[in-house]
Amino acid sequence: MKKILLAIALLTSTAIMAESAYVSDELEIMVRSGKSSGHRIIATLKSGKKINVIERDSASGYSRVKLSPSREGWVLSRLLRKTPSAKSRLAKAEASLASLKTKFSSSSKQLSELSEQKGNLDSEASTLKTDNISLSRELDQLKETSRNAVEILQERNQLQQRVVTIERELESLKRDNDTLVNSDVQDWFLAGAGVLLFGIILGFILPKLGWRKKTSWQSSF
Repeated sequence: MKKILLAIALLTSTAIMAESAYVSDELEIMVRSGKSSGHRIIATLKSGKKINVIERDSASGYSRVKLSPSREGWVLSRLLRKTPSAKSRLAKAEASLASLKTKFSSSSKQLSELSEQKGNLDSEASTLKTDNISLSRELDQLKETSRNAVEILQERNQLQQRVVTIERELESLKRDNDTLVNSDVQDWFLAGAGVLLFGIILGFILPKLGWRKKTSWQSSF
């Protein structure tokens, strides 16, 4: 009966557990082969290392931990914590801070690049706006020039039409002048022919008149 009660008490005090624990801020703790300082040291654990506790013995103050799938040992329970050690948390915090600093630096760099790109885009937008205004002015000038060109073309067509009309009138005047010149030539030709004919007639008449006068004069003697 005593053996049974002792076994029950032993089982109660050394209940098997499966929980996580962390080595305290001590630099190293000893892992022994049994739950007393008289047992040999089989390993050491560094501060902050995470281990699996499979049994706690409140009577001896030791806990059985699993070092590997095939290896176990005992460490002082007071040296284990349910949360990571301050040193370990500080290291993680510093690593997290370094990561955040890196991310912040990267974000700051991206922000700077975006700001620079925005500045470039603003500059390009300003340049495009200026170019747009210049092109609008040139377009207005081209429109005005186009209107002037249309007016000039219309005036040129009108002048060409007037030139054609004047050329036709000049041609008509030339023909009229040629007609008048030809008429004057004909008149002078007829006048000359009349004078010539009159001279020929006189050439026939005057000798006869002279012969008659001579005959008449001889008859009188």
